[in-house]
Formats: sequence, structure tokens, C-alpha cells
Amino acid sequence: MNIIVNYLKGIIEKLPNLLDTTKPTVFYQNGNFRISSTIVTTWFMMLLLFIFVMIITSKLEKISKTRRQAVAEKITLFFYNFVYEVLGESAKKFYGVLGSIFITILLMNFMWVIPTFTTPTASVSTTLALGIIGFLYTQYVIIREKNFFKYLKSYIEPNAFMIIGNVINIFARPLSISMRLFGNMFAGKILDSIIMMSIPLLAPIVFSVLSILTGGIQAYVFTLLLTMFISEGLE
Repeated sequence: MNIIVNYLKGIIEKLPNLLDTTKPTVFYQNGNFRISSTIVTTWFMMLLLFIFVMIITSKLEKISKTRRQAVAEKITLFFYNFVYEVLGESAKKFYGVLGSIFITILLMNFMWVIPTFTTPTASVSTTLALGIIGFLYTQYVIIREKNFFKYLKSYIEPNAFMIIGNVINIFARPLSISMRLFGNMFAGKILDSIIMMSIPLLAPIVFSVLSILTGGIQAYVFTLLLTMFISEGLE
């Protein structure tokens, strides 16, 4: 009985320092400029993605003759079908960028599986940047497809009294989608840390599988919301 009590007491004593485990490691800092594990992981992820894209898209032919090209075509078709379900025939204009956003977030969510690397999307600065980029892209698409005057007119529909509500609704979107992604990934990281402290054997494996599933779902939801924003703006 004393062993169990002491074990639980040890876990409780570690809880106040739990948030320290979520902080990125700072490798270099000079004033407001710093290089942290979040930045290093993000750039490493981009390098991996760049190399993968260069390999899988090299020497493509009209008729697929290699497994590499077959994989590239399946990935492309998956994203096209994904966007087509929301935007219909307009999907051909947008699935490339939306698919790129999906892959980027997905890889960011999975970077924790590499030892010493962290999860960039568990940092609010990363998710906020992704939210702003996604928001600017959706607004650019809507303006390009509808023209600027029709875009401005949408802010006073169905009547001019709705302008304040419409402006708040539109500009709250990047904050909303970024906080949703950050909250889920950060909570998952906290939960993993608690499980590692309390049951450091089989349970972390189960929760790691759940973290992978959560990472995939969050990338899907983030991209789906951007697609729906475009659909709503074009209607």
C-alpha cells in the first residue's frame, strides 16, 4: 500500500512542472530573435517534404509506368476528390494548394515520432501562422473569382446593418481554426506526458496510436474548414 501511495505522490509532485515538458528547447537567442526546437523541426519537415516531392514528381510520364508515379497520382487524386466533394468542378483550381496545406499540417503533427523533435502545431505561433496563411489564401481566391466589388458587397449582405457581424465573422476565422488545431495538439501532448509519468509501460503505446489518429483528423478538419470557407465565399 505504501508503494502505491508513494508512487502516486511522486506523480502529483511532478504535475506542477508538467508544462515545462511542453516548452520548446531554445538553441540560440539574441534579444527577440531565437532559434527553438519548434523552428528547427518545422524547417527539417519542410526539407523532408521538398525532397519527397522532388523524388516523387521527377520524370513523370503521361502513362504511369512506375510505382513512384502511381503513388503521386493516387495522392493527387485523393486531394482532388476531397476538395471536389465541397467545391465541385471548381476543385481543379484549388486542390493543389489545399492538398499542400493538408500534407504540411499532417507532417507537423507527426514530427514527434522522431526522437528529439517536437510537434510544431503544439505551438500557438505555428498554428496562428497557418491560420493566417489559410485565411489570406481563401480571401484571395474569393476576390479573384468574384471580383473585388462583389467581395466588399458580401460584407453588407443581407443588409448594411450586418457589416459589423460579417467583419467579425470573417476575421475571427484564422483565430478560430488556429486555436482549434493548437488546442487539440497541445492537449494531446499534455495527455501523453501524464500517461508517460503514471503508466510508463504499455499505455503510452496506445496513446501514441491515438495521437497519430488525432494528428490525421486535425489536418483533415483544418483543410476541410478552409475548403468550406472558399465554398461559402463563392456562393
